[in-house]
Amino acid sequence: MARATAILRQALRRPEVQSQLFRLALYASGATLGSFTAYWSILAARQGDILFNARRLPVVHLSEAFSTYSHVVPGGMVRGYVYHPQGEEALTDLFVYFAGRSEDVRATAQALHWLPAGFGFAAVNYRGVADSEGHPSEIASVQDANRLVHHLRHAFPQARLHVVGRSLGTGVAIQLAARQDFASLQLVTPYDSLLEVAKRRFPLVPLSLLLRHRFHSLSHCKDVAAKTQVLLSETDDVVPHDRSARLIEAWPTPVSVETIPGTNHHDIMHAEETWLRLVDFALTSILPESKSA
Repeated sequence: MARATAILRQALRRPEVQSQLFRLALYASGATLGSFTAYWSILAARQGDILFNARRLPVVHLSEAFSTYSHVVPGGMVRGYVYHPQGEEALTDLFVYFAGRSEDVRATAQALHWLPAGFGFAAVNYRGVADSEGHPSEIASVQDANRLVHHLRHAFPQARLHVVGRSLGTGVAIQLAARQDFASLQLVTPYDSLLEVAKRRFPLVPLSLLLRHRFHSLSHCKDVAAKTQVLLSETDDVVPHDRSARLIEAWPTPVSVETIPGTNHHDIMHAEETWLRLVDFALTSILPESKSA
């Protein structure tokens, strides 16, 4: 055994063997770097589809309490839905909802039975998600949000609009509320910057160079005037609580913060208490400010 080891060491000292080993190491390093480069190139080229998880989803049948909405975009149509169970004229308060990643708002609408009389719900699916067409991006999602709200203000002039964003959609909701006035803004599992959330999940990817859709909510929140509530899940393995805390600390006005017991990032919108909190804050936000003596 000792003799074999000695022979191997002598062989490794030979220049031609060392040269061959060097070439093999260089080849392996090049192959690894090439794989990373190819992956990063795909990420850079298709990051909108990857970020929003753009894909067609099965048809979800909705009741007659919903009306449909759509507008034309490059590549097809953006489609949305408005829930008004007591009729359009009965709407007094309307939640304008912006979904999380890969979320089909038609499925989320199954939880709307918790809304009281007078409340409605409006949302669109992001481009490329579920039944909407086109290619998603940060800019496109905010543009589509503005077009939806423009329609709602004209179609339901009697209704107060309350913006609600969940996860990815909080970035859309904040930018929308920074540009227009709303009765309230409510953020479910929000983040300070999508770039920072992504960097924690993918530490080996140079996202600071590649990511175009950054949803930097810290820079947009300073222009929000609406009364604001943040709802956190009890546990969250997607948006860590410290990322939500950074946003809350930077908010220009006082923020109501509540945690929904027994929920996580993925099921918080299926909890009855989440909807009760949304409704309660929306009603509280329209009350006149109490005057100090």
